[in-house]
Amino acid sequence: MSLYYFDDLEGDGLARETSHPFFVQHATADFYYDGGDDFAPFGNDTGSDLLRNIEEWYRERRAGDKSVTWLRNLIKAWGFDTAYLDCVEQGQIEAIKYTEHYSSSNEVLDQAVIATVFGQFKIAGKADKEIYNMATNAFRRQRHLANLAKEETQWNLYDEYVAKLNIMEADLAEMANKKAR
Repeated sequence: MSLYYFDDLEGDGLARETSHPFFVQHATADFYYDGGDDFAPFGNDTGSDLLRNIEEWYRERRAGDKSVTWLRNLIKAWGFDTAYLDCVEQGQIEAIKYTEHYSSSNEVLDQAVIATVFGQFKIAGKADKEIYNMATNAFRRQRHLANLAKEETQWNLYDEYVAKLNIMEADLAEMANKKAR
């Protein structure tokens, strides 16, 4: 049986002390543990809710349960179309046009994917390959949308957001290439 790490909502909450040691070793930036940083995996509303949901999934799951099925079903239950998650080819990503509605609704989906992959590492010290691949594509889509937002709206938080995307993407790649002990 695996050892899982869950946040103590009555005590430390989102903290290094309530995270898998493998995650803590690789997720060293303070924003990973900041529940109020909108650009962090668990700081935005979607990521925060998702972390609670995935903790519940780990507590209740049965052998053979797939996290990718769980995530897609959760997104559908939230009332979103999961087709956006299949937008993975560079041409498809480049075809995404920036509109405030399109950007914000799909941002929720990418935030959910990113929170899921980091949530798996935070809780279990490992993530499913399918979720990792989905997160890689979510980072690509978010970078594309950030570039469009900067071009079309002169988004003043662009540099901060892209810097955090870069850190998260690098940390995720490092975690995926190493095994938790």
